[in-house]
Amino acid sequence: MLKNILYATDLGLFGPFILEHVCELATKHNARVTVIHAVEPVSVFAGALLETYVPKEDKAALKLHGYEAVMTTIRARVRQAFEEDFIDMRASRDCIQDVLVLDGEAGEVILETARSIDADIIVMGSHGGHSDHNTAIGSVASKVLQLSHIPIYLVPTLAAGARSIPQPLRKTRI
Repeated sequence: MLKNILYATDLGLFGPFILEHVCELATKHNARVTVIHAVEPVSVFAGALLETYVPKEDKAALKLHGYEAVMTTIRARVRQAFEEDFIDMRASRDCIQDVLVLDGEAGEVILETARSIDADIIVMGSHGGHSDHNTAIGSVASKVLQLSHIPIYLVPTLAAGARSIPQPLRKTRI
């Protein structure tokens, strides 16, 4: 029986489609849903720019105060975007317990969050919004599949580029 569902999203085009699957599972099993969105760390290039052009005292202040302020803004915007763009039906609103935005590499954030909330299943798309659709599955989905100790419900977002718009939801049996 499913009690805790973790929905990992990149907030991309297929998010609402995947959310349909999430809410169907949640409703069927009377489960709680936690949504996770990972914000990737600053790139090496951006870090090098900061090192080169930002004075030492400003870097210290930025690390101390700026980073958390930026993350707070990102979290607020992600929650707002999720509410506005993803949850357009009442059933979806009712199935979501919490929306988390954490910084770090997406695969690691998903796996750690799954452990911390004691998730029974992770639901995610096969490819992210910026993925190379010529691969069977995207890099984040691949990492989570390889390292997870709990079941993964992987929603196909593109069949090797064969279609560009997701098909209507097919009811699941789990």
